[in-house]
Amino acid sequence: MELVRATQDFVIAGQPYPGFPILLWDSMESCIPANHFFRYYLLRGDIGSNRSWPSTGRALYDFFSFLQAHELDWRDVDRGEAKSLVAAYRDYCLVTCELAPNTTRQRLTYICKFYECALKEGRLKRLPFAYEERNVKREASILVHVDASGGKTMANDVMPRSHKALP
Repeated sequence: MELVRATQDFVIAGQPYPGFPILLWDSMESCIPANHFFRYYLLRGDIGSNRSWPSTGRALYDFFSFLQAHELDWRDVDRGEAKSLVAAYRDYCLVTCELAPNTTRQRLTYICKFYECALKEGRLKRLPFAYEERNVKREASILVHVDASGGKTMANDVMPRSHKALP
């Protein structure tokens, strides 16, 4: 796998996007699923900043490299195993690579968005993760009486808990 950054010559709808991430297979062919996601996710109005491009590119580069090294297909969400592809990648990041939990969370956020995009566009039948209800600590505020969440939120089951670093 190769992760390259686009030059000024990379144009979408008449607009150049220098620095845009492009993922290539070892054969230097486009990694179409990842590059399609980059165009879908990074060019939306929500993102609005090209500062997220490098971290999104690195996350999908690392995930697809993991899949390629283990001869796995990103579409194989019904593997029949106890651990999904995304859960296996999470454990690889945390245990084998010893990445910080927040770094792993950031990468998994982009990978889960990639899968949600693929599901939305009909390239998958289901997600390789599920959503579960988790307890969250909320700061007391003046509007606590209108908070109907009850200290609960929905999170996907492959996402490790966030950790606040001590000062």
